[in-house]
Amino acid sequence: MRFIEYSSFSLALISPVLAAVLPSWNSFPGHEPAIDNRTLDEIYAAAQKEGGVLTVFSGGDEIKQGTSTIAAWEARFPGVKLNLTVDVSKYHDSRIDRQFEKTGSDGADVAILQTLHDFKRWKEAGRLLPYKPVNWEDIYSSLRDPSGAFAAISISQFGALIYNSQLLKASDVPNSYAEFVDPAWKGKLVLTYPNDDDAVAYLFSTIINNYGWEWFEALAQQDVQWIRGTGQPSDVVSEGNSSYVLTFTSNPSGAQNIASKVLNEPRLLWPQSAAIFASTTKPESAKLFLSWMLSEERQQTRASQGLYVPLKSLNSTAGPVWNDLYTGVSQFATFMQDRASVERWRFQYETTIGTAQGVSPVLSVLGSTP
Repeated sequence: MRFIEYSSFSLALISPVLAAVLPSWNSFPGHEPAIDNRTLDEIYAAAQKEGGVLTVFSGGDEIKQGTSTIAAWEARFPGVKLNLTVDVSKYHDSRIDRQFEKTGSDGADVAILQTLHDFKRWKEAGRLLPYKPVNWEDIYSSLRDPSGAFAAISISQFGALIYNSQLLKASDVPNSYAEFVDPAWKGKLVLTYPNDDDAVAYLFSTIINNYGWEWFEALAQQDVQWIRGTGQPSDVVSEGNSSYVLTFTSNPSGAQNIASKVLNEPRLLWPQSAAIFASTTKPESAKLFLSWMLSEERQQTRASQGLYVPLKSLNSTAGPVWNDLYTGVSQFATFMQDRASVERWRFQYETTIGTAQGVSPVLSVLGSTP
């Protein structure tokens, strides 16, 4: 595996030893609470006494990304009302900070976000409530803050090729990102703007590191349908009523005509992480939510789907995430910490493809009925 140093714009490769000592998102000591040894039912009993509504801000860009969580919560914990807002992580961040500056409250009890650098910032400002759920020791140590300020509740990824299996033969699907600039793929690609999403920005940076800016310039000449948001590309691919049949900046939509192919090239993995805000007025409900999200009953569903999970004891059929030969799960966090470098990447992308166009993928508020 190759590790990339993003503190400069040079994309210089560094050794795994040096990568291990780079500043990371979980390296700030602080007060460490004891691990919560209560069962979910015991925490549930405490949460029921709080009343009101638990507010969770969850990073995402399609309504359907929150529906299964809400339905499962309502079935498992009736009486503890949940209001879950699905929105792009960077917009959640902005609203959280604006609300805090205005009222001293963060506007939510729990945040689940892609923007890993904000957890570090909020922790240093004393805005997070340290908490260690019962499965704390089962979480990979590099995916959790040592003092309990935040932890990964899932491992997300982009970079696999998603294609319409009714319109495209498996044998015709590219075997490398380099092939996307072949004339055969002109007018057939639908991709997320890399200058509108940090995860996609990182993914493109790894590809450009391998193939150079010439690859990106050539890609821009392929009549790509650029879209805001990472949920919509696979939806477009599944529709089958256009020439756009392939993407690599999305995940399978669940449609029967959608298939995927994983390339033997660097991709993107990151720990979608969660934290409780210190301003919460429902600490037991918030603890219940995090404990449930990290419980074996919840994580087993993802593991059975072949997805990587943060619990060591529930390695999925894909195996432990650390065995992935082409992607490291911690590199994205390092990339996100250097905001000046992220901005330089964004402007480099915009130099070629322009600013992101179209309606924001911000969608809706979901939740249980009061």
